[in-house]
Amino acid sequence: MNPSFNITTENTPLNKPNLFITAGKQGMSFIQLDTESNTFISVLVYHFAKHLTAAAVAEEINNIVSAENLSQQHFKKIFVTWCFDENVLVPHEYFDAGSSKEMLELVHGDLMQGAVQNELVTTHNLHTVYKIPAAVKNIFNNHFPFCIQSHQSSSLINFEKNNKDLLYCNFYPEHLTVLLRKNGQLQIIQQYEYASPEDAVYHLLNVCQSFETDAAKTILTVSGMIDTDSSLYSELYKYFQAVNCADLPADFNYAEEIKSHPKHYFSHLFAIASCVL
Repeated sequence: MNPSFNITTENTPLNKPNLFITAGKQGMSFIQLDTESNTFISVLVYHFAKHLTAAAVAEEINNIVSAENLSQQHFKKIFVTWCFDENVLVPHEYFDAGSSKEMLELVHGDLMQGAVQNELVTTHNLHTVYKIPAAVKNIFNNHFPFCIQSHQSSSLINFEKNNKDLLYCNFYPEHLTVLLRKNGQLQIIQQYEYASPEDAVYHLLNVCQSFETDAAKTILTVSGMIDTDSSLYSELYKYFQAVNCADLPADFNYAEEIKSHPKHYFSHLFAIASCVL
């Protein structure tokens, strides 16, 4: 399959860069960070079709990893962030590694067979428990055996951590991820599928209602595949006080080829990278 975005720079780093990979049912991305200059130098993004089975997602990922030169190169470090839906955040006092699988299946069911993993988010005293399709796990074991793995929920907990009241949404084609923080306390990180702008708005309004947040008085921060002149953006603006596009994290430099695109298209990828370093 062809990438949705393939942004590279002609400047080749003198030393091995870091590679950051995100992978889930909505797609797969690769970004490179030149650690000497602290500059992101490339972005490669693939979007998957909606409603793919776990086996079909694994096939897409295998085709991409097998074909892309990035998977054949040498890197200083490789970080993998999983974006699969089946995950729960568990307070440390209620966490039991032996019952992780049961906790996941209680919330998400037992249809997907996969590897159950967990990680401690020490700053919040939470465990992220999640499942990766078995076939996908095998692909990464073969191609990236020494990669450092985490789930996007573990990273997003710290997104704009100084913002005590935050409603954030990252858009993929027909998928979205929502984060709500209220009075400094995390309320929810959840993924949804949508088919129309009205669907997307429904999910966001439902989150607001569930956690007693007044949408009309809330600023919504967005990133990913949304344009400010789109019907989706206009629909969001009907219900929220304001809709702001997320900026690029200020802790890094960016190749000119990256900065030529709308900043919010890839800001979530760089934000995740900043959280896992």
